[in-house]
Amino acid sequence: MSLQKYFKNFNNKIKMDYEEKSELASKRDILLKKLRDSGQLPSFTELNQGSYSMYTGVEPLDKEYDIDVGLRFKANKDEYEKPTELKNKICDILKNHTEYGAKVKKPCVTVTYKKDGEIAYHVDLVVYTYEDKNDSDSQLYLARGKDSKPEEICWEKSDPKGLVDYINAKYEDEKEDRNQYRRIIRYMKRWKNLKFSSSGNAEPPSIGITLIAADKFEVSKKYDPIEEKYYYNDLEALIGFAKEIQSLFTCVGYSENGRILYRIYYALPCTLNFEANTDVFKKMSDIYMTDFKDKIDKLVKDLEAVKEEVDEVEQCKLLNKIFGDDFKIPEKKDASKKQVNCIPSSSASGV
Repeated sequence: MSLQKYFKNFNNKIKMDYEEKSELASKRDILLKKLRDSGQLPSFTELNQGSYSMYTGVEPLDKEYDIDVGLRFKANKDEYEKPTELKNKICDILKNHTEYGAKVKKPCVTVTYKKDGEIAYHVDLVVYTYEDKNDSDSQLYLARGKDSKPEEICWEKSDPKGLVDYINAKYEDEKEDRNQYRRIIRYMKRWKNLKFSSSGNAEPPSIGITLIAADKFEVSKKYDPIEEKYYYNDLEALIGFAKEIQSLFTCVGYSENGRILYRIYYALPCTLNFEANTDVFKKMSDIYMTDFKDKIDKLVKDLEAVKEEVDEVEQCKLLNKIFGDDFKIPEKKDASKKQVNCIPSSSASGV
């Protein structure tokens, strides 16, 4: 038995299946109907975005599920004096929809739901308008900001569908390659959720990890000419991807106590219609980015240690320390002692 089985079991454990979370999808649809029926808003088309539409979601550690929905209003941005007008209207329409009501945040309007006495999930509604409402291909603008911080209010060029298509285009003609690509993103998301605080901007944004994967990830598989099939190696693919992230850090100076500071600058694709030079890691301070580098360095070292270990159970113990208890440790009787029959890793070309 190879280590790949345990990686796939781990993926199945952490993979977010939104279709199974029908209650969340139902709440989303009820919200959209209430907004349409209010008579207070222009017509709009919805767009699922984020991990929901990229098929890279992971089960949240705090069990608070969320879904991002873009609302593309058939309206010109110039029709509104302030970008917050539509957001405030949405918030007012939904203010009594749940016990928690609705809240305007910088990028969206959030509606939070409770179940069994605790917060269970939330729906983020992202507001967009057009440059030309009569042309659905014209530039979209995201309504950013809230009234309590007027200096942050603006219309920001955005291309949410283009970004989803960009992420999903990788390996779209190679199903199993695409599956490994998405598994590796999920592993990295679970790792970062475990290793970083979710408060403030200490945690690297998921879109940053996902975008780097879209640009840099390489499949790891080996062709078996006897069985005439490819065997995938998620450990090698994960090591390769972690090293790609590691290589992106550059030194930017020193802290007050002499610590060398690093960061990654990573812009949204220039082929898409976003604001120019939008750095997806811009919210992270140099200190937080340097912490990110330190943890990526440790991740690479820890994964290399897994690769060097020959006992399958011991490998799983090491991976359990990296990824938490959802990466199960098998009993000795369930695993071969030595991986003498494992298929050696190789490049995506199989050479």
